Amino acid sequence: MAGLLGQWLARLGEDVAGVSDALFGDRVERQLDHDIRGIDDALHQVRADIASAKASRIVARQREQELRTQIADLTAQAERALRGRRRAQAREAAERIVALQVLCHEEHAQVQALQVREAELAHVLEHGEHQLRRLKHQVDILRASASLQQAQASVARRRSAETAHPEPAMAPAHRARQRKAVDGPVSRATPVPPKTAGDNAADDILERIARRMKQKSTHTPPTTR
Repeated sequence: MAGLLGQWLARLGEDVAGVSDALFGDRVERQLDHDIRGIDDALHQVRADIASAKASRIVARQREQELRTQIADLTAQAERALRGRRRAQAREAAERIVALQVLCHEEHAQVQALQVREAELAHVLEHGEHQLRRLKHQVDILRASASLQQAQASVARRRSAETAHPEPAMAPAHRARQRKAVDGPVSRATPVPPKTAGDNAADDILERIARRMKQKSTHTPPTTR
């Protein structure tokens, strides 16, 4: 399964590199969505392979430990047989030890191979997840660009419509009259006509007459009866 993911990544490396030069559109987005689904499925399988390799490694490690325990027990039996001068029993234990050691070495090699396998799959998984993030980022860019283009097209259509149907020349004056009708008539102060030279002279005469009248009322003696 890692080989399949490797093929995906090899092809996607070329696709992603060319996305920036491609025209943004539905075709590119559909292709990216297809690639995202494909690599996501492949990564799902890689994770399953890692879990399987880990489980097999744990089992192989347990079998190795069990074999080592059996070898230790048989070694102790062979020593006791030699001390008791039971050479045949010691020989039999030694032969069983040899067979178990072969199995133990096989299990140990299996453990090491599975560890290498896990490391390889983990590297593939990391690389694939990085590529997946890049693809999703490219999709986000495409969608943001499409939204921007739609907004720009909408503004351009609106401006085009306004240019095709210009506002009548009398429309601003009509709107101004409507605003005046809503706001009410504008109050204006009655203009005061400027004084002429004749008006000033008449005022002077009236003031002099008023002063004489005041003086007369002051110097007139009271009437006796």
